[in-house]
Amino acid sequence: MLKQNVAVDWDYTDRAASYDKRADYNPDALQDLFNKLGLRAGDKVADLGAGTGKLTAPLLDAGFEVLAVEPNAVMRELGVANTVGRDVDWLVGSGEKTGLKKSSVKAALFGSSFNVVDQTRALIEVARIVEPSGGFACMWNHRDLDDPVQKQIEEVIGSFVSNFGYGKRREDPTQVLEASGFFGPVSAIERRFYVDVDRNNFMEAWNSHATVARQAGDRFDEVITAIEKVVPREKVIRVPYVTRIWWAKLKT
Repeated sequence: MLKQNVAVDWDYTDRAASYDKRADYNPDALQDLFNKLGLRAGDKVADLGAGTGKLTAPLLDAGFEVLAVEPNAVMRELGVANTVGRDVDWLVGSGEKTGLKKSSVKAALFGSSFNVVDQTRALIEVARIVEPSGGFACMWNHRDLDDPVQKQIEEVIGSFVSNFGYGKRREDPTQVLEASGFFGPVSAIERRFYVDVDRNNFMEAWNSHATVARQAGDRFDEVITAIEKVVPREKVIRVPYVTRIWWAKLKT
C-alpha cells in the first residue's frame, strides 16, 4: 500500500533524495506556531504533503502524534526511513484528499507543500478533518535573497529563464485563506536564521527545485552547473534563510 502513488501535478519521484537535503525549519518559529495553535504533547496532528519528513520530525520532537500524508511513494519511503520507530503513521493521500476521518486532528500543517495543491480544495479538506477551533498552518523556508551570494544565484537563474518566478511558493496565502470562509484571522510568523550547510548538500538540494526545473526545462542541468560556479568553494557554507509561516484557526 505504501508503495502506491497518488496522481498529482508535481511529481517528486526523481527529486526525493535531493529534497531530503533541504534545510530544516527554524525551531523557534515552529515553537511559536505550536503555542499560538494551543498544541500540546500528545495532540494528534496531520502533516499534509509530508514529503521526506522535514516537518514530521520536529512535530514528533514536540511530542505530537503525527499522521503523515504523502502522495509520492519514493518521498514517503524516505520519510518512513527518517522516522522509523516513532509515533507516526505514514499514509497514502494528498492535501485535497487525505483519507483522514472528520474532525480527527487538532491541526493540519503543510510544510513546503501548500504551493503544490489545489488550495481551495485543500482548505475544504482541512476544514473537514480538523476538530472545532483546530488549527491550520502552511510554511516555507525561503533563502534570503538580499544576501550577496543568493542575489548572484538569482541572477544566474534569470539568465537562463526570462521572467522567472517562484509562484505560490513565495506568495502570501492570506487571501485564499480568508476567501475560503473556514478560518478566523490569518497571522504570520517569520524568523531569520543561518544554516551551516555542507556545500555538496547545498548543491544536491538544488536538484530538488521543481519550480526552477519546470521553468528551465531542458536547460535545468545547465542552471545547476552555473549556480555551482557562484557558490563559495568552502566545504561548509553559511546560508541565510527565513522560515515563514501563515496560520489560522477554524471558525466555530
